[in-house]
Amino acid sequence: MKLLAVAALLPLALTSCAGSQPIGAPGVPWQLRADSWRTDPVWDDGLAEVCVYAATRTIYGVPRDYEATVYTNKQHMDLSTTTKASGAGGVEVFKQHAAERVPTENYDYDFSTASFTVTRNLAPYKLTAATQEDCGASFKQVWRDGTQLRWAESVYFPDAGMAEGRIARDDAQFVDALPLVLRDFPFEAPPASGTAMWLVPSQKDTHRVPFEPLACEVTYVGEEVCELPLGELKAHHLRVTGPEAEAVGDYWFAADGGAPLLHALVRYEGPGGQSFQLSSLGRRAYWER
Repeated sequence: MKLLAVAALLPLALTSCAGSQPIGAPGVPWQLRADSWRTDPVWDDGLAEVCVYAATRTIYGVPRDYEATVYTNKQHMDLSTTTKASGAGGVEVFKQHAAERVPTENYDYDFSTASFTVTRNLAPYKLTAATQEDCGASFKQVWRDGTQLRWAESVYFPDAGMAEGRIARDDAQFVDALPLVLRDFPFEAPPASGTAMWLVPSQKDTHRVPFEPLACEVTYVGEEVCELPLGELKAHHLRVTGPEAEAVGDYWFAADGGAPLLHALVRYEGPGGQSFQLSSLGRRAYWER
């Protein structure tokens, strides 16, 4: 993916602020198991999980076919800068980065979306969402500052520009992190009714999207067989809805919780004609040349 330019620099006060207490931040609204995909030793092999998806997204009213690549690995974050730590200090997180290039008639749309989630309890630590196309570039960021989540953005569209603020709820999760966070849903003993979650809307958009969290619900639909480019797989189907049952997305996670699948996202259907279908899954040091 080509480099994503930022329309303008964010204020120095924002970029220098650090999240000081991510460990105590609220995690997911269900009981975490000690033995799960999160604690599998494969995550300590020095490699990253690389999932490639046959994807679609509607732009200018036309469904566009493309390939999306999602990288997931463990790393440590520096508490003073909220960036990758140079050693093993700071807080351990799962980093999940979705790289998407969507072709249109005149030029490509690039989306780079990275979520950083505390491994211990799946609490949100940081989110970055950058977009670029030939008309301009936008950048959004959320990071943990003590017990609060702060946000800043630079959006090139009229009546947008640069803005900053705080998210009212410190127990909010990111919609953009759900492909990782929902891997830990209690599939073996799902709740009889929906699970309430406060979710910050997806920031994967060239336009400004409000950061105010919405009261949402996660419902276990059941185990299904998915016909995928990768092949036929059994998967757990979750449906996420917002206020007034507005669709947030349908997610299918591999029923197999052991390596190499580890409950990975195998299918997704969401607003704006978005869809993912798993075409390959492997592990490699994608940063090496």
